[in-house]
Amino acid sequence: MQKDQLSVHIGKKLRQIRTQKGLNLEEMAVRTGVSKPMLGQIERGDSNPTVGTLWKIANGVNVPFTSFVELERPYATKITYDELKTLDGDHGGLHVKPVFQKDSHTPFEVFYVDIDAKQSYYSNAHPKGVEEYIFLQQGHIEIEIEDDCFELQEGDALRFEASEDHVYTNKSDEKASFTMIIYYS
Repeated sequence: MQKDQLSVHIGKKLRQIRTQKGLNLEEMAVRTGVSKPMLGQIERGDSNPTVGTLWKIANGVNVPFTSFVELERPYATKITYDELKTLDGDHGGLHVKPVFQKDSHTPFEVFYVDIDAKQSYYSNAHPKGVEEYIFLQQGHIEIEIEDDCFELQEGDALRFEASEDHVYTNKSDEKASFTMIIYYS
């Protein structure tokens, strides 16, 4: 995106945020500490705001800084399985395909996960408030969370608070496959 296109894009996003918050330019100026004329210039794309100005606006109306520069989200996104990149676990045996990443619109991530036969994967605890949702499509796995062990068969699902270390184990002689959603509250 070129500099003048970026100014217009930031202006549109600023107007959209102001409108969503139900504010006029004067109210926005009071909340953000950015003058009404400057806000108007930014909204029209006549001014290229500094990073400091955008931070003042973001903090004043309680939105992420990236709200001003992120591109519009399409109404639909198709993911082709064969085009997904595979990430392997540190010691092999685990293969993860990130499908959807967390962003300002989406408070979760989605992954396709395969665990090779007779393999385990240790996962460190996530921050408080993070949950994992597991949907087993193929195989048999066990998930250990502290002193609890959950066995999943094909078609089973599990939701758990992921703020404790946990271990995924495939004790079978065949690959196990599941979809994982990590939700950030």
